[in-house]
Amino acid sequence: MEIDIKKIKDGEMNGEIVWICHYNRPDMNKKPLRNIPPTKCIVMDNSETKKTIYYSASHFRPINEKGGMTSQAYSPVDNTGYRSLHGNPVHVFTNEKQCVESWREQISRHIIVLDSLIESAAKHWQLEKDTLLASLR
Repeated sequence: MEIDIKKIKDGEMNGEIVWICHYNRPDMNKKPLRNIPPTKCIVMDNSETKKTIYYSASHFRPINEKGGMTSQAYSPVDNTGYRSLHGNPVHVFTNEKQCVESWREQISRHIIVLDSLIESAAKHWQLEKDTLLASLR
């Protein structure tokens, strides 16, 4: 089940184990703003990290293969926000299966955009080629 990000941001789920994922690439000419594949995490209070986490009372700490926490800290929102408009939230789930399904959906939507860009570029360069060939006649 997807968890409302507001519960995380308000600090209501500290200590809970969740699954997170997020792929956000609004500008195709730049690298993704956020690329978090399905990751098992624990929700932690921000007093537990030296990193500054904006717009939230909690953050996520990934759980490694041995069951311990890594030193990495993920904010519930990305860095596209400002003042009253927070950034795009991470997708949070109670189980791995739903998280993986959401991840695949996010990537599939991105692939559709890429296919559209590829098709548009192919049309553009084919038209350029046809124009040059016509000028040779």
